[in-house]
Amino acid sequence: MSKFRESELTKNLKNFEMKNNIEIKLERGLEGKIILKDATVKFDEEYGFINIKSEDTEFKINTTLVDEYQKNNDEILIYVESIIFKIKKYEEEI
Repeated sequence: MSKFRESELTKNLKNFEMKNNIEIKLERGLEGKIILKDATVKFDEEYGFINIKSEDTEFKINTTLVDEYQKNNDEILIYVESIIFKIKKYEEEI
């Protein structure tokens, strides 16, 4: 597992820019899992948000609230105050 800076966020999210099925796991205080079909994850450098979009879902993570980013093999971990977002491609049929 390796830590990285916000300046490297775009590079690390390139793997998620094409439409894929994406799994988002929430940990540390907000527990759960969200599966998004045909979703993309991009960093909006101008406004400082990580945008996660699918056909019927959209949400944003304000990067000013992020404590740390880590890359762990095929997933990105985003530590937001006391919550961890784990984002990775979801390989199973939806």
